Amino acid sequence: MKKVFISLFFLIFLTTTYAQNRALNKVTLLYKQSNYRLTYWRADELFNQPELDSSLIPEFYKSLSLFHLQDKFLFRKRDKQPWIEASEIFKQIKTQPKSKHFLLTHKDEISDLRDYLIDELNWFKTKNDIKKAALLTKAIEGIFDGLKLNPIKSKHEKINVLKVPTKQKSLIEPQRENLIEYAEKCIGIPYLFGGDSLDGFDCSGFTGYVFTNSNFKVGRSSRDQYQSCKKINKEEVKPGDLIFFNSGKDEVTHVGIVVSKQGEPLKMIHSSTSKGVIVSEVETSEYWMNKITGFGTFFE
Repeated sequence: MKKVFISLFFLIFLTTTYAQNRALNKVTLLYKQSNYRLTYWRADELFNQPELDSSLIPEFYKSLSLFHLQDKFLFRKRDKQPWIEASEIFKQIKTQPKSKHFLLTHKDEISDLRDYLIDELNWFKTKNDIKKAALLTKAIEGIFDGLKLNPIKSKHEKINVLKVPTKQKSLIEPQRENLIEYAEKCIGIPYLFGGDSLDGFDCSGFTGYVFTNSNFKVGRSSRDQYQSCKKINKEEVKPGDLIFFNSGKDEVTHVGIVVSKQGEPLKMIHSSTSKGVIVSEVETSEYWMNKITGFGTFFE
């Protein structure tokens, strides 16, 4: 009777182990087939099974698949952005005691993921999609630190994905560059009448907040900012300068921060009443072009 019980125990053990290994292998295969959505669902199911706590495979492929699903249907409206969730899971894996060997055995997949993310990031920059570039930069910051990976094979081989900025550095003076980068971190913050904090901004509350962070005193209202700045011509405008608008009269009613370089189509970052802090084309907008009052700078 005892031998029968032991044999039955091992049979159940082997059957369970086989089923678990088969499930893990299925997730691996789905990812290799680039079926990222199904990989995510299967990995997520396994991720919540206590008997698989000793395996890093479910969270590993859950993380990798999420990096590919940022803009896919059913993944847009989530409590947490897929890139951010993927990054958090990956960083958690790196803290596990056996992660060093595990990640080394999967270095080909991680290297391919790194190359893919580099290309994605540069695509967003080419399209001037500042919001997505900033989000992806935040997500990948530090995740490949300390890993032994293959040489970069992306379309942009010279780019260091570990230190890539929100936008390509240029010949803009560092103080202007820092101001723009700080302003871009506020993209997505909602409009709030009278707002001058991260809870919400009106137009001059936003510009005042950004310039105060860079140690400038610019005044609270758009009119005050226009009166206190040094007036410049459109041809002299550089990133970090201010652009002012009116509502059909001479009185200034709106202000934004120029983000385009000299010679490029005019763009600004500002707090709009409908969408909050966004980047807007000016020269391609009849609405904005007809309302320009002038330009000003607080830089020497």
